[in-house]
Amino acid sequence: MHLIRRATIGDCAAIGAAQARAFFDDPLQSWALPDPGTRLQLLAEMFTLLTRVVSVPHGESFVDAGCATAAFWVPPGAWGQALSDAARRSLSVLDVQLAPDTTRRFALANDAMHAAHPPGEHWYLQGLGTDPSMQRRGLGAAVLAPVLERADADAIPCYLESTKLTNLPFYERLGFAVTGTLSIGDSGPTLWTMWREPTPPGNREGVAS
Repeated sequence: MHLIRRATIGDCAAIGAAQARAFFDDPLQSWALPDPGTRLQLLAEMFTLLTRVVSVPHGESFVDAGCATAAFWVPPGAWGQALSDAARRSLSVLDVQLAPDTTRRFALANDAMHAAHPPGEHWYLQGLGTDPSMQRRGLGAAVLAPVLERADADAIPCYLESTKLTNLPFYERLGFAVTGTLSIGDSGPTLWTMWREPTPPGNREGVAS
């Protein structure tokens, strides 16, 4: 059994470091940050800042005891809401740290995801990552369980975009189904959109990740 809890501000640096390792070879991050020599440090800084400014304030980000894995959820009705002035000022540091071409590529990806985002009430899985050294121990499924169980109990669907074809079976075992693909301009990677209808209690399968 894994101890899963809500992420706190004090976890942000540990989360950022683990997520940087988890996403180092991710197609989207590799495309936006093509230099492997600087990618890990930039990803750590990005994930730390985004976790502190965006994810933790939503109150629905979950981690294991060592912050090796994290799931970043946006609750129903919160997706698309404007950031506060303080949050925008905090995030503006990324414009200084990142090369203009990187900023442009992330903007292209965000625009594509926003255009495809489904309407209606749903939980949005904005991100899920596990430190490579801790993968295939069931942490991914465990860290998703708190929100998936709530979604089932409240009869609310869930939505995500996957950046890796190899991750689709993992999500499918948790009840998600592919609904389409997203093509990002400038030779960007393909993303898969996935939707999960609420599952009656007792019908979900546990999986390892």
